Amino acid sequence: MRGYLLVEEPGAWGAGTVPASRLGEDVTAALRANAAGRGVRLLLVRRPAARDLDPDGPRRVFLVDVRRGRSRVLTRTAARADLPAAVADDEGWEPHGGPLLLVCTHGRKDWCCALRGRPVAAALADLDPEPVWECSHLGGDRFAATALSLPSGVTHGRLTPDDAPALVAALRSGRVLPHRWRGRSCDPGVVQAAEGHARLQRGIDAVDALRPRAVVDEEHGRWRVDLEHEGRPLRVHLRVGSAPAHRLTCSATDDRHARTWELERIEG
Repeated sequence: MRGYLLVEEPGAWGAGTVPASRLGEDVTAALRANAAGRGVRLLLVRRPAARDLDPDGPRRVFLVDVRRGRSRVLTRTAARADLPAAVADDEGWEPHGGPLLLVCTHGRKDWCCALRGRPVAAALADLDPEPVWECSHLGGDRFAATALSLPSGVTHGRLTPDDAPALVAALRSGRVLPHRWRGRSCDPGVVQAAEGHARLQRGIDAVDALRPRAVVDEEHGRWRVDLEHEGRPLRVHLRVGSAPAHRLTCSATDDRHARTWELERIEG
């Protein structure tokens, strides 16, 4: 994934990956088309406990690049009616001075995200309100509560309010929580899994400490991911597995198997 287009919408969000909201269908369609044209993903964001804000007031917008070596956050403000023109204009964006921390609270997509995400968002905002936003569907509902750090693109999952101090400290210092790691959104799933295993086993927590160099399909469900750590190679060998069937999300109506990436060994 290249990045994200974040649009502030403080009101209630409806169902859908890009939910219905007070922005209306025409504005939402224009924003979706702009995000697709830029090769980024559209998310709605709001401040925790922000539903009493003026529905016709100005909106913050962020354009985020999460690619390694190119990461940045640009921002601007626009009236609701002017959002399509504002996001389409390549002029007028300004660098955002700090990181962002988005917590999925999209209960109409899966109610676990609201039930588990909102307490985490509130705990984070109590510690450091400036970077914290609630966001619409991030994916991986079964890992709720999930949080996306930007511009690194690092996602943490299965968070609780007790994780808030460590997560805020990690965001400020350019580090991650290996035991809550889900992956980096600029990388494919197999790389995210390999990096997670390497971080957990070796205790590596600096955001940019590991760099993917190669992905090799060794067939029969086995993969090798070559990483680089401090100039030295790490080879992570994985096997595709399947978790026991269960209801993967709070809104699921039947049991399903989730794919897993089982660690076989790490060389290096």
